[in-house]
Amino acid sequence: MNGEISKKAIIVEDNLILSLLYENYLKEMVFKTVGEITSGEKAVELVKKYTPDVVIMDIMLDGKIDGVEAAAEIRKFSSAPIVFITANTDPAHLKRAENITNSKFLRKPISEDKLKKAVNYLLSGKPKV
Repeated sequence: MNGEISKKAIIVEDNLILSLLYENYLKEMVFKTVGEITSGEKAVELVKKYTPDVVIMDIMLDGKIDGVEAAAEIRKFSSAPIVFITANTDPAHLKRAENITNSKFLRKPISEDKLKKAVNYLLSGKPKV
C-alpha cells in the first residue's frame, strides 16, 4: 500500500475509545474517516453531506434516534453499506437491523479482521441493495 486514502467512511459510535479503534482499523484499509459522530441525527446529516463509501454504525447512540432508525433514514437517500456494531443483540434490535438493506451486523467486541471482512463483503457488491 502506498498510504494513499482512497475511500471515505463515517463512524457513528458514542464511545470515543471504540470510535478511535474503528478509525485505526479503517485507516489500515485506506479509509479516511469523518469526525466523531455520537448521534443518529448527526449521522443522517453527515452521510447526506459527505456521501461515504461505508458507514460504521453503533445501535445505541446519543440523541433521539438509535442507529437502526438513523440507518432507515439514510436508506431514503443513500445505499452506502452500513456495518452495525453493537453489544445490544436482543432479538428486537436484530430484527430491525435485518430490515436495512446493504448492511451487516457485528457483535462487540470486534477485531480488525472481522471489520475488514464485513466492509469488503459489503463493498464487493454481493449483498442485496
